[in-house]
Amino acid sequence: MIGTVYSQPIDARKNYDDDKIIQQIGNTILNDSYDDVLTLIEALIQYWDDYLTKRIGYEYYDIYSKTYNSESIFEASNRCFEKEYVGYRFVDRVIVPISNEHEIETIQEALSIEYQPVYDHISKANKLLADREKPDYENSIKESISAVEAICEIITETKGKEATLGNMLKKLEENGVEIHKGLKSAFNILYGYTSDANGIRHAGDIGGPSSTFEEAKFMLIACCAFVNYLTAISAD
Repeated sequence: MIGTVYSQPIDARKNYDDDKIIQQIGNTILNDSYDDVLTLIEALIQYWDDYLTKRIGYEYYDIYSKTYNSESIFEASNRCFEKEYVGYRFVDRVIVPISNEHEIETIQEALSIEYQPVYDHISKANKLLADREKPDYENSIKESISAVEAICEIITETKGKEATLGNMLKKLEENGVEIHKGLKSAFNILYGYTSDANGIRHAGDIGGPSSTFEEAKFMLIACCAFVNYLTAISAD
């Protein structure tokens, strides 16, 4: 606890007084910054999730299907956050500054996808958005749109230079996946935004104003919704 959460040196040969550890936790909650409190809560809940997974095993978490067989400690924490009107929730094991139930469900649904490349992009976008010390909104947006590219590549089996979102959306329709022209146009425009705004898809700011939290949050939720939509209609 002291070594992993507070990053303080410990002597593994000695036992530590639990009262002092509880007191240190209490001091953080009462006296430290809001970000420090959230970081502490995040670390403690992640620790207990790992502990319950190892100690209780399948009754708590199925490591093969990657699903919880009972209420996870993250879900229990989110109920506490909601009860106490905390504007944050756990999503994919990290605390994110999102509390809208429908937005969280959209992200969680996309994170449950069977395709690892899509999951990896969404998970990374979420973590970059959630980073309270050094949030990286530009790369969060890049990862969000990359998740859409990844699902399109998988559905259309397109690779290389042909794997642009515009081309893949056309191929989806050629393969019988009908997308409303307004929705297709909207995502082509969003794709253009990620190519132009601040050089997002080229890993750097090209002189424009930095992307904001609101933009990164919107793109994460919008891209997750589109991933869910494409997954559903391609399965029909």
